[in-house]
Amino acid sequence: MKSNKIWFLILSIVLTVAFAGCGAPEDASVTESKNSSESGTRMITDLGGNTVTVPTAAEIQRIVIISPPTTSVLLGVISDPDRIVGANSRAFTTSNTEIVSKLFPNWNGVETSFVSEGFVSNTEELLNLKPDIVFYYGEAQKSGIENLGIPIVDMMKKGDNNPETVTIAWDNLMRKIFEVDDSVSLQNEWEASNKKGAEVLDTYTGEKKTALFLFSNTGGVISVYGSGTYADTWFEKSGLVNAAAEISGQAEVSMEQLYEWNPDFIYVFIGSPASAMLNNKMNGQDWDLLSAYKNNTIFDIPQGIYSWGAPCSDAPLTPLWMISKSYPELLSESDFKMLFQEYYSRMYKITLEEELISAVLSPRQLQK
Repeated sequence: MKSNKIWFLILSIVLTVAFAGCGAPEDASVTESKNSSESGTRMITDLGGNTVTVPTAAEIQRIVIISPPTTSVLLGVISDPDRIVGANSRAFTTSNTEIVSKLFPNWNGVETSFVSEGFVSNTEELLNLKPDIVFYYGEAQKSGIENLGIPIVDMMKKGDNNPETVTIAWDNLMRKIFEVDDSVSLQNEWEASNKKGAEVLDTYTGEKKTALFLFSNTGGVISVYGSGTYADTWFEKSGLVNAAAEISGQAEVSMEQLYEWNPDFIYVFIGSPASAMLNNKMNGQDWDLLSAYKNNTIFDIPQGIYSWGAPCSDAPLTPLWMISKSYPELLSESDFKMLFQEYYSRMYKITLEEELISAVLSPRQLQK
């Protein structure tokens, strides 16, 4: 239990940094690479605004990724995932490993022990992996790896808390580095998702419903996403109003505060699953006073190639899934399952069986 608390605290800090950053370079997005045929290398500008010399795509055979969600984007870009020799274990434990196995059958052999729970790399173990390139996320993960003589690429788009722009930037940068065309890209998928969501919601004439993004409920501590967080994008695109909009960023709240907000829907990201709240057996917490409890509208956010509550390669699916939960009369579960299957067919060139799709969308199990 103690280790879980530590991890949740660390993850909270890391994710908070993603939307708390400021003072970023004016244009922290992808810039055009400059070929240097003489050296066989290229110069790119990463999302942190750093100029990095990287090998040609053909020479990048050993990849290490410290930031968990960006692994999902890479799996949607490269055709040979066995080049990934090191990754943060959270890239796999925060996903559906059956889906990961379809894209990356050997994922279980990837070295993960070089990254601590605090996302700090063991320098010696990292060097033993002999990486050609390392992807990291912000200054906290850069510490200790900046002077190893290895190309390191910052994937943090400082000051940006929009999952759409963040994931498109990740996808674009990786396609540049690995010289993969953008005929299928997250840019295209977000445009399709936005169009579908708008078409569906345009038929709705009632009052917007309220929702809460519950970041975690662990050890008696309830943490939610207020304004200026990823929840802004998820809820806006889903036709929902953030019940916690009056608070800024991620914050701990009391049950009394939840009673006051009394959201129509609660979406649970990590920590105790929705079933724990719906069973109303959490010490010191009485959930049966909430409308979402009475209406059975507390949902676990699914985990596909990564958790849909975080920016990842599945991110364009999140708003449509939320619409199917919050406004099922506009987008039914069966219709969403079809969109889900089509998405994977386009993005990853794999077919998801109906049974697997249902498993991804099912509630998480309560860990004993």
